[in-house]
Amino acid sequence: MDVKKVESSGCTAPAEYRLAASLAHEINNPLASLLNLLYLMQHESLSEKGSGYLKLAEGEVQRISQIARSALASLHDRETQEETDLSALVGSVVGFYGSKLHAQGIAVHTRYGPHRNLPVFAGPLRQAFSNLLLNAAAAMPKGGNLHVRVSGAREWSRSNGRQRCGLRVTFADSGCGIEKANMSRILQPFFTTKGAGGCGLGLSLVQDVVQEHGGSLRVRSSTAPGRSGSVFAMFLPGNLC
Repeated sequence: MDVKKVESSGCTAPAEYRLAASLAHEINNPLASLLNLLYLMQHESLSEKGSGYLKLAEGEVQRISQIARSALASLHDRETQEETDLSALVGSVVGFYGSKLHAQGIAVHTRYGPHRNLPVFAGPLRQAFSNLLLNAAAAMPKGGNLHVRVSGAREWSRSNGRQRCGLRVTFADSGCGIEKANMSRILQPFFTTKGAGGCGLGLSLVQDVVQEHGGSLRVRSSTAPGRSGSVFAMFLPGNLC
């Protein structure tokens, strides 16, 4: 079984967050202008089909604008840590996408360990969980199994060589897996295997969130026929010993 691992840890404020904030701001500006143009076009003479297309376009632009605003809000939320029940937070993300996963033929198996509070940046962490879940769904376009788990964990700290306690959040899918040649690049900004459908910021921002919490992200993946899939395990330290 061809399995590779990538690990990331640290607690520095990453430059990618500043890049993401800048991108969100830059995206929002032309979107506002585009929404205004679409509004003006509603008062022009259009065919019934043209009016229908216009409504669809306006809805999609508003959706993109909401995504950009949510991204900005998440980046701002990271200024304040909140005592958060991590199992409840993960459960809310899984529940939010439940109907989408069911419609795609994905069976979700959850196992939430201790309901313990950790001081976290709840907004960015929620977005990180959403990114991991949606990536898993994208890897299983014809359905499959997704295992989501929150469990108590211990890990050695690189900074002081001591063991630290915390919680581990795991997303494991039975999808296509990640090619060996891509494993060393998946956490790099703007790297994507989704072609025009991806911007390559999802996993990079997940890594940033983990680093900001002083945690670590481990990735295992296999493309072996009949045994393919990926496992993303996020460790978040906390005073739980």
